[in-house]
Amino acid sequence: MPGPQSNSPVQPLAVRGARELSDSRQRLRCVRSGAKRWQPPEGLSPEEVRAVIAAARGERDRLLLRVLWATGARISEVLALRPRDVRRDSLVLPNRKNPNQTTKRVFLPGSELGLTGELLLWAREQGLADDEPLFFSRKRGAEGSRRPLQRGQAWLIVKEASAQADVRVLALRTSKHGLAGEAAPIHPHLLRHARVRQIVRQTKSLPVAQRQAGWSRLQMAYLTVGDAEARELMRGITD
Repeated sequence: MPGPQSNSPVQPLAVRGARELSDSRQRLRCVRSGAKRWQPPEGLSPEEVRAVIAAARGERDRLLLRVLWATGARISEVLALRPRDVRRDSLVLPNRKNPNQTTKRVFLPGSELGLTGELLLWAREQGLADDEPLFFSRKRGAEGSRRPLQRGQAWLIVKEASAQADVRVLALRTSKHGLAGEAAPIHPHLLRHARVRQIVRQTKSLPVAQRQAGWSRLQMAYLTVGDAEARELMRGITD
C-alpha cells in the first residue's frame, strides 16, 4: 500500500468510524519499525472517553468507566474497590505491580470530585456492606455473597460501550474484532494510558503521574510526543 502524501494529515490513534482509517496499516508499520520499546498510545481524548461513558448500560457500568477514567487505575485494581475504600476526594486501591507499595491513594481530578459521593450513594442503594465489592456481578456466591465482576466481564462492558459510542482505535494485534491496524473497540487499559498522559501534559510532573499510577519507577515514555500532538503544538508557535 503506498504511503500517505506528505501534505496529508496524520490520522490520530483514536478514531470515529472506518472512513477515517486511511493508510492505517502503513502508519502501524511505521510505528512498529520506528519504536525500539513500548510507547504509550496517542489519542483517546477526554471527549471520546466521555462519549464511551455515556454509552454504557446502566449506572453500575457508567460508574465503573468513570472510576477507570478518573483514576487511571488498572482494571483489576478498580474491580477490588469497596465502599470502605472511598474517601472524600480519593480512592484507596490495591497496587498490583509495585511490591514496595501494595496500596495506593489515588486523588480524583477536579472534574470528578463528585464521584465519591455517587459511589457511596450507589453502595447504599444496593445495600452493600463496607467490605463488599462496589462493582459486583449479578450472580452471587454459593452463600449468597456479592462477587466482584470478573476481568473479562469488565473488558466486555468497556468494549460494548466503545462500540455503541463508535469510538475506536487502531488495533495493534489481530483479534475477533478484526486485523491489526483496523478499527477496534477500546479496552480498559487505554483509559489508564490516556489519563496518565493527560496528567503529564497538564501538571508537567512525572512524579505526580508516578504517584497516581502507582509505578515503582518513573515511566519516561510518557514524555514522548506523537505526530498529532507535535503538529498541534507547533501550530501554536508564532514569530
